[in-house]
Amino acid sequence: MRRLAPLLSKLKTRALQKKTIHQDDHATDLRRSLTTCQLTFIGVGSTVGVGIYLLAGVAAKEYAGPGVLVSFVLAGVVTMVNAVCYAEFGARVPKTGALYTYVYESACEFLAFQVAWIKIIITLTGGAITARAWSGYVDSLFDNIIQNKTTQYLGKVTLGEPFSEKLDFLAFSFELIVIGVISLWVHTSATLTTILAVVISSVLVFVTSMGFVYGDFANIANVDHGGFLPFGFAGVLAGTSACFYAYSGFDTICMSAEEAKTPSKSVPRAIFLEMVLVTLLYAGTACALIMLVPYWKINTTAPIPMAFDSRGIHWATYIVSIGPVLGFSNLVMVNLFNLSRQIYVLAADGLFFSPFLYINKRTKVPLLAVVTLGSIVALNALLFEIKHLVSFNIIGMLLGNMVTGCIVILKRCEERESLTTLSSDDVDDLQERITEEHTSLDSGDRIGLFFEAEHNGDLLALRKPKGSRLESLTNTLTIPGMCIILVVTCFGLALQVVKGYDDVARGSWLALTTMAVTSCLIIFITILLKMKCHEAQHTGFKVGF
Repeated sequence: MRRLAPLLSKLKTRALQKKTIHQDDHATDLRRSLTTCQLTFIGVGSTVGVGIYLLAGVAAKEYAGPGVLVSFVLAGVVTMVNAVCYAEFGARVPKTGALYTYVYESACEFLAFQVAWIKIIITLTGGAITARAWSGYVDSLFDNIIQNKTTQYLGKVTLGEPFSEKLDFLAFSFELIVIGVISLWVHTSATLTTILAVVISSVLVFVTSMGFVYGDFANIANVDHGGFLPFGFAGVLAGTSACFYAYSGFDTICMSAEEAKTPSKSVPRAIFLEMVLVTLLYAGTACALIMLVPYWKINTTAPIPMAFDSRGIHWATYIVSIGPVLGFSNLVMVNLFNLSRQIYVLAADGLFFSPFLYINKRTKVPLLAVVTLGSIVALNALLFEIKHLVSFNIIGMLLGNMVTGCIVILKRCEERESLTTLSSDDVDDLQERITEEHTSLDSGDRIGLFFEAEHNGDLLALRKPKGSRLESLTNTLTIPGMCIILVVTCFGLALQVVKGYDDVARGSWLALTTMAVTSCLIIFITILLKMKCHEAQHTGFKVGF
């Protein structure tokens, strides 16, 4: 037992340690060549995919009707709250790793290690899902001849679940091609991703333009079938939850921070530009879809091509079909890019095998990580059924929202670090100055001006005395405690809005009182958190909290 004690103590110290990254530390073995424009379209390429081509139809027909326009905007606003937190971290941390690195710096190594591996598993399965979706869509354009020939010559696989009965060699081959592309210079793969993202965006702009030219605005007004909100505001909120998935992908910009020329400026700008551009594209496409076909007649399997087909604009369906193919292609490439960089930063921090630190001297790409992880994705796409791959991928976006809490923790840590830099002489001078002010002021003016200084060895902390009940409550509650209260209260308010919206619309005093109380509590806890947190010490973009 005595022999285990030092080992356990060392393990505990390692698990609780944090990573220190200076804002001006731009040293890297990778090549810094990405511009703000390239970062923006990398984000667009990793975001615009299956979401808009499928979810727009489902959200409109099943949940919100024409109100799906509001759903996409609300989903964009909610995502922006999380995106600005990523933007602050991206401005102050010029390194790759995204969420893993941010958790490592603000929380501890143990939690960061868990986050990294969960993200790796999610990205591995996500890449296989996208590769299979790409092959299925391409094969459908040729009447499924590839899959039929494969089954004819090789038969069906009888290994049982989670393995697929049909081997997907098209997805496997496409992933091998992607491995070759990502293994080239980062500038080359980024340029290709940018081109594909521009084409994808152009297709959505084309859909929007055609909707305004050939569509009918009466479908949005929807006078004869319940108006603009046929399912009520609760339907809009339900549609928002469905549309929220379509906005995932902006964190890829942060994953590219170590390869950006000026990450402190480029990363925040790229995140904001990408979010605004994607929101406009989504809202315009959803508006065009509703104008082309009434919401209750939308084909949820292929909503956009079938909307043009229903209008007799058959030639446009071929142009629109380009979007999903290129979108899936881009997602597969960005997915492997993220995977290789995630494994590389883990190896750099000593949390994975050191050979994965190998950087090709010519291309400046983590080649072993690209080839190894790309091969795993290719095998997953070849062997596993897509529905079982999806089951591993559901928690990804919820995990990404952890970064919002990390911002709060980081600001407290920066505050404490700034306090520990004061010397004993500084404390003595500060005490004398504050004491002089204290004796010359009335009791009502002393609140907020008097500080107590405590010096315990090398640790120095400054705190305000209990001058008011609000300050006393702020000092009593901890940040984790307030965050838990805030999450529970927000969940209660969301439940009240979705499930009890009819009671609110009828003017029920109980429903209105409950909503008012929960809203006030959310505002109150937010104020307390604001008082608890102070201005971040780094330069660059900062979240206003």
